[in-house]
Amino acid sequence: ETKTFKKEIKKLKKKIKKITPEYKNNSSLFHSKAEVEDLYDSLSIFATNYNLLITKIEKKSPILISGGQKVKKEKKKKKKKKKKKKSVKATKASYYEIPVTYEIKGNFLDFIKFKRAIAKSKKMLNFDEELIKVENKEGGKVVATGQLTIVGLPDEFN
Repeated sequence: ETKTFKKEIKKLKKKIKKITPEYKNNSSLFHSKAEVEDLYDSLSIFATNYNLLITKIEKKSPILISGGQKVKKEKKKKKKKKKKKKSVKATKASYYEIPVTYEIKGNFLDFIKFKRAIAKSKKMLNFDEELIKVENKEGGKVVATGQLTIVGLPDEFN
């Protein structure tokens, strides 16, 4: 029996070694709560590297995603009469989407480089909508406003 356990342990260690890189690669796509809180700092560093100025950044409430579908929160209704107890079915989160609105000013070419640098980062970040307005045609100055979405870990945004 000891030989069988040792073989099993050896086999499991090999399996763990094999799937560890896949786990690290997949789990690094999502943001932890601390990383979301540090988003402004991260974006500011990217912006500074490309001579851009972030004039607005606002994080909104996380949206629960379960089985690929957005789950809307039910609004609580205040009633003065008797409160009826209802059974609440808990929804298991697959992940969370955290919407962030922003405004960035600077040179158009630098803005494109900024977005490319963000796209190359390992964390999942989606630009949902964006409007780029030309501020100064001669200098290529623009104001980009929009909303991006960060994908958050399911265990950290309950």
